[in-house]
Amino acid sequence: MDVDAPIGNPEDPPGDGDTNIQQLPEDCLGLILDLLDPVTVATLEKTSRHMYSLIQTHQYWRRALKKLVLKHPYLGHKIDTETEEEDLGKEGCKGVYKNLAKELNLFWKKNEKFKPLTLRNDQYFCEKDERQKIVSMKVTGNYFITVLGPRTRSDLAVYSLRVFDRNTKKKINEISNLIDKPEYLAFSPKYNIMVAKSHETCPSMPDTLNIWTLEFQSDPFLRAYHLKSSGLGARCTALVLKEDIFFGSLKKDCVVMCPTRYNNKSVVRFLALTRASFCPDSFPAGAWKTDSAGDRFVKTNNGLIYEGHKVAVEEVGRVHIPHLVQLGVADFTDKWAILFSEAPKELPDRNIHLIVLDMANMSIRHILKAYEPRIAVYGASLHQQEPDVAVAVGKDGYLKVFDLDTGRELTNQRVPKPMARTNTTIIDFFGTTRFMLGSITDIHVFDLQFPLYPNPEAKLDRIERRREHIRTVSIYGEVWDMVEERNIQLAPPPGVHILDPLMQLQQNLAALNQVNQAIEANIVRPELPEEADRVEQLMVEFRAVQQRIHDLNQEMEARISVAIEAVAADLRYIFVLTNTGDIMTFDFCESSQLEENIADE
Repeated sequence: MDVDAPIGNPEDPPGDGDTNIQQLPEDCLGLILDLLDPVTVATLEKTSRHMYSLIQTHQYWRRALKKLVLKHPYLGHKIDTETEEEDLGKEGCKGVYKNLAKELNLFWKKNEKFKPLTLRNDQYFCEKDERQKIVSMKVTGNYFITVLGPRTRSDLAVYSLRVFDRNTKKKINEISNLIDKPEYLAFSPKYNIMVAKSHETCPSMPDTLNIWTLEFQSDPFLRAYHLKSSGLGARCTALVLKEDIFFGSLKKDCVVMCPTRYNNKSVVRFLALTRASFCPDSFPAGAWKTDSAGDRFVKTNNGLIYEGHKVAVEEVGRVHIPHLVQLGVADFTDKWAILFSEAPKELPDRNIHLIVLDMANMSIRHILKAYEPRIAVYGASLHQQEPDVAVAVGKDGYLKVFDLDTGRELTNQRVPKPMARTNTTIIDFFGTTRFMLGSITDIHVFDLQFPLYPNPEAKLDRIERRREHIRTVSIYGEVWDMVEERNIQLAPPPGVHILDPLMQLQQNLAALNQVNQAIEANIVRPELPEEADRVEQLMVEFRAVQQRIHDLNQEMEARISVAIEAVAADLRYIFVLTNTGDIMTFDFCESSQLEENIADE
């Protein structure tokens, strides 16, 4: 069929003959509404009475409440999704949703009357054996996952994963006797899948992705998937898992973004995970064998697949990156993927670059300078509401915003320096990107808000004005009881001569201070042009030594005292893990101080 009408430009204003969203059938509009976030729908409601009535007919806000409770069940006591619309008052389900967001935001913001309730080790997820301590944690809507390791240096170096249900407050699964610490841990509650990296010490062997069930079953181990590469073994640098992601027109249950580095370059793999049953009938192409335990398996290029209800892994995308990708930081959506890379030591330009991947054609869209050399990126996220914006924070304490479509840095702001990558967590708080940055004993909370559909001139200005440092919470008051435990953990194993654990650090610091003084003494005003290069080189060395001294000071402070090891958060809680294995919980819906103030008034 030939169409004579000219091809329209989506950026042109609508004309008389153009179809608009209000002319779509109700079922089509309902499908569109289900894909939009509440902030966008609230803006759409204000465009016309017809659009308002269509959204009410679709019962969007009741659906939004049900989705919110499904994703965040700990808010269920504040929402009654079974009440009829007429009984909820004038504003109905939308009013319930809006009031809940306002109430939570009020408690999170700076408030002289309100201090969140602080609990230490009083929660069900703090369960551990006497020779174990919690070394890592992950939080999702219905699950709390802890990684347990050796409590002291003399304990056996094995690790365990424990999964707790936040509704029943009971342990529902445990994976024991892991030789490697599961550093990169991702999971899918909807499809009952948990993925972690297993590090391979042999330089010629690749790392392995171990896949288990999230909930308990008799055989929780699903598969070991080897990350093959040419030449030296691939080293996995991050794991990011997303549910229900579209690749072209195909919807995948779970997709794992898996950047790996090898031979001074990197490759980013996108692996689709699907629960599937394997047997000789369903997989006739393989040569089935039997192991010593009597279990049947088939051998593939990426490892063994055992018979039963396991998981199928399909590589749905691959992008080659020219430089080494940074450790632990990546994110992706249907439209974009982001990660950070650093050049090998041999190249002159060693700035940290933001790599923007276009998911539509699996290619590099932009390579942008993000941070100075040797600055590790500690956190990065694609904004949930504004699809073409990424936010990142670096070791130097700069919070930066990038426009992915045009490939430019929009703005940056100096923030307190995070102590480590695990001390940074980023969540979507009702359309607002909320950053938690952990220094030694404090957690600083930042908000980053964006306007909807602005003109380019207003966009930068609005972002500048809506960066907010909204609150700081601290573990400082609880630290003193943990210091003795820290000394026990740092003690050497029995039979080993007792050495001050800070001796080497102090020697390094003294040597660096001497180098620092020598360089400073040689930096004088150059009298001849040819001396300018020498002085410039000395200045570069001077700054590098100063940075190293600063890092050592931070490390010493963390070694001798209690410090924040990891930070996790959701809409109600901030969870803080210390280097003693204690978990502090800040509850923003509970406060005896607030109740006392209300009673006094």
